[in-house]
Amino acid sequence: MTTTTESPARFAHLLAPGRIGSLELRNRIFMCPMGDSLCNLDGSISDNQAAYFEARARGGAALLLVGSVSIAYPHASFDERQVAASSDEYLPGLSDLCARVHRHGGRIAAQLVHNGQMSLLDTQRGFPQLVPSIPKPPNPDRVSMMVSDAEMAAMTSPFTQPTSKLEYQVMSEADIAEVIGQFVDAAERCVKAGFDAIELHAGHGYLLDMFLSPAVNTRTDGWGGSIEGRARMLVEVLRALRARLGTEFPIWIRINSVEHHKKDGERFDDQVVVIEMAVEAGIDAVHLTAYADTDVATGPTDGYAPHVFEPGKPGSLTECAKALKARVDVPVITFGRMEPDEAEAVLAEGKADFIAMGRKLLADPDLPNKLAAGRVDDIRPCIYQYRCIGNIFVKESLHCVGNSSTGREHDHAPLSEPSASPRRVLIVGGGPAGLETARLLAGRGHAVTIWEASDRFGGMLTYAGLADGLLDRYNGWLTRQVEQAGVTMVVGRRATAAGIAGFGADEVVVATGGTWGRGALPGADRPHVRTVAELEPWLRADGPSVGQRVVILGGAKSAVSIGHLALSRGRHVTLVEATNVFGIELGLPGRWRLVSDLDTAGARLVDRAIAQEITASAVVVTHAGAAGSGASSGSDSDSDSGSASTEDIPADTVIVTSDVRPDTSLADELTSAGVAHHVVGDCREVRRIEGANLDAAAVALALG
Repeated sequence: MTTTTESPARFAHLLAPGRIGSLELRNRIFMCPMGDSLCNLDGSISDNQAAYFEARARGGAALLLVGSVSIAYPHASFDERQVAASSDEYLPGLSDLCARVHRHGGRIAAQLVHNGQMSLLDTQRGFPQLVPSIPKPPNPDRVSMMVSDAEMAAMTSPFTQPTSKLEYQVMSEADIAEVIGQFVDAAERCVKAGFDAIELHAGHGYLLDMFLSPAVNTRTDGWGGSIEGRARMLVEVLRALRARLGTEFPIWIRINSVEHHKKDGERFDDQVVVIEMAVEAGIDAVHLTAYADTDVATGPTDGYAPHVFEPGKPGSLTECAKALKARVDVPVITFGRMEPDEAEAVLAEGKADFIAMGRKLLADPDLPNKLAAGRVDDIRPCIYQYRCIGNIFVKESLHCVGNSSTGREHDHAPLSEPSASPRRVLIVGGGPAGLETARLLAGRGHAVTIWEASDRFGGMLTYAGLADGLLDRYNGWLTRQVEQAGVTMVVGRRATAAGIAGFGADEVVVATGGTWGRGALPGADRPHVRTVAELEPWLRADGPSVGQRVVILGGAKSAVSIGHLALSRGRHVTLVEATNVFGIELGLPGRWRLVSDLDTAGARLVDRAIAQEITASAVVVTHAGAAGSGASSGSDSDSDSGSASTEDIPADTVIVTSDVRPDTSLADELTSAGVAHHVVGDCREVRRIEGANLDAAAVALALG
């Protein structure tokens, strides 16, 4: 199959050279500053972290923003794996990082931050957090508490260590002077390391933003009160930076346009005044973002990790950027879940000067080069599973569901190299695990054949894509890449141990996926009960095969997506989940968003409930009765009363998504026949797309 190519003129604005102050840039695509927790445990740059940034420089981004560089590490830091620039011991790693980026024609900026009340490493080690004022205690909403026990343990770990102590220290004049000096020293150190620019993080609830926000800063001295008083800390840092670094070195700020869900929070008009003061103090650009009340589950996706891009929507990031451009005479950087065509339109319409991309460059670091080459269809799509930012919430390193190499670039470097011993490989199963394994192995020069028992490739991704267009797009991309790699793709071929042995492959990979059944409930064989595969006609086109009252057993991503689709088609929807978590595979911001939207749209979410029986008109469930059940909504039962109870939930159609098990039949047959093989994907362990991709990479690395 030939790759479709298009003229790069389609992205003339995105690919045009640009400038911020004295900094010349090869195009208008930046990599968003993102905390990645990829450092070594002492704050130094790790091999994977350096390779992670180098991959995006090689991929053609103009500027890489290294997010959350700590000015006072190990103090004023979120965790041990935050990038540190607090002493000269970090110069070797920072210098190597800059050199790697420059080697590929990219530019790199350090986003300097003091984490303020997010300095959880201070809390973990028993040190006070420096703050302008004592923050209000947290009061998370119901959906924010929808986390597993393991996630809760990780999130609360800074507060549960033997050394932990939560203490705030309201900053004195001496503290303020010291922090200003730390910003300047860290900036000078970054310049020495080879960074091309400095971005001050003055948003997202960190220290500089705490001074700016009237919801947080309650000081009555010269560092609070009026806009000028609240902006004083930011302005003083900028003046000190200019005094040390001179007038030509590029410096800018990342700052909130608004704070959502805070009636006394930052407002756009006030923030523009702050930005004008910053321009007067010498900044060369503005990177406009947004923030929200951290007690609100949808806060991240309403603010700095947008879940949707709506062109022209009042108050959106791009519309705020447009309004800001009319007020200031420096370049404006915007971002926000834009497809390349949408980003091109934002620039063409003059709403911003540069587009920062985060998740899209995590999914495909080569996106800019592919745009320039006209290979738009070859860009690996982001499927917005939020396991990138979500990992940071639970103290894990940044990774990507759709791209197993993200955050593992050093470890996965051999995947881009030809095999030293190309082999003939047979893969059985054409779902996501089989396809990704085929793509990686063919890319290394192995001769790959893939057998699929059905009449199409994609496996369960085919059904998932009918309920989630992002997964349909990913399935299409993956299948095209396998076709283009020259893999021999055979449909309608059911494998047996004898047939595999007769094929004579050097290596065999079993990727037969999982079985999605009805479960063993009494009544599961009733005619109104459906598995996901049996839903296909309805998924493709609404019809009477699904009744008005729908009960979905299971609360994973598949159930949530089907629930959204059923609601959009006018059904009454109830999800029944045995645990307290819906959408468990998703990173927290994405999980909270999808579940909140499902809840708001009118679905009933019944957590901590066990289905006991399916009758002709209902599903009988037993509620666990745990007090404080985090996600239940709209229940008429007394499931929160602390004692178990039983309820009949009316159902015209029951959809079972909870009975998923590895299909080990072929692997077992091969083992019995003495045929060596590898096992990948859900037939090894049900871990969905992320597990499939990790397994595929492991096999591709093992085969060399």
